[in-house]
Amino acid sequence: MTHSIIPPSDSLILPAAILDALATDRMPHAALLVGTSRATNLAARYIAQALLCEGDVRPCGQCSACIKFHADVQTDFLEVGGQAIKTSEIEAMQRWLPVRGHSGKKVYTLYGADHMTGVAANRILKTLEEPQSGVFALLTALGRQAVLSTIRSRCTIYTITESGAAPHTDPQVVPLLDGATQRTENHSFDGFVDKMIKWTQMWLVDKSPALILAAQWQSYCEEVSPADSLTLLVEYLRDILHTRVGQSSIRFQDWEASIKRIAPILEVRQWTRVIEIVLDSRQRLESHVASLLNFEQMCIRLREVLPDV
Repeated sequence: MTHSIIPPSDSLILPAAILDALATDRMPHAALLVGTSRATNLAARYIAQALLCEGDVRPCGQCSACIKFHADVQTDFLEVGGQAIKTSEIEAMQRWLPVRGHSGKKVYTLYGADHMTGVAANRILKTLEEPQSGVFALLTALGRQAVLSTIRSRCTIYTITESGAAPHTDPQVVPLLDGATQRTENHSFDGFVDKMIKWTQMWLVDKSPALILAAQWQSYCEEVSPADSLTLLVEYLRDILHTRVGQSSIRFQDWEASIKRIAPILEVRQWTRVIEIVLDSRQRLESHVASLLNFEQMCIRLREVLPDV
């Protein structure tokens, strides 16, 4: 059965995959929502309300389930965690799960799965491994890598953002970013971000010659298209620029340590120039300039930005 889905407020951006899953009753039994605390908390509550809503258009805000949800008296919804998820909270949640729900569905959220105690994490594994019909788990975390790998492997992972968090990002780029930064069925992106970071270090730290840099980047395009590779590079550079001006990484939070090491090497105006160069190269590809030649010209210009070159 297909339902009409009311999009979340303008302040929240949800991946199309979540909206599609809600519309077709195919929401995975366990979802890990990665992003800022505010964004993931808003997303978790929106998803929970949509799952429990009794209307044909969801979340309708008018049915009994929605009214109870907004009044915080929805007994089929349980929120756990915050600063840290404790074993006692997991045990209380596991006692709550077998209690028959009014709607035939039950939804629980684990806020801060990246701050879960080791014992609590082990306790939740069995629940995630053997999901009950009609039970949905929504976990939140600031970064994917900080969540225990055994928990990550049992969840479908989504990146959640707030509008305005990445104002220069074309919304059409979001699926591409998700493919590069998350586990997906598209193996074209396997390890691409790590390769991109290594290449950036070759350029900034090792100061490798432009032709070597170009050849290396060309090799990355054997599976990822040249245009997509530069689109991802631009988004990565924007995260570096955000970090350089004292903001947090937006898209590449799991690689924030590497970004913080790289960001101080150039000044803000230089990072801005670097982004302009890559964007220009991305546009030249659309004009059917040969990719290797384009990469060589791009790398020559990037080398000129470096101090003492």
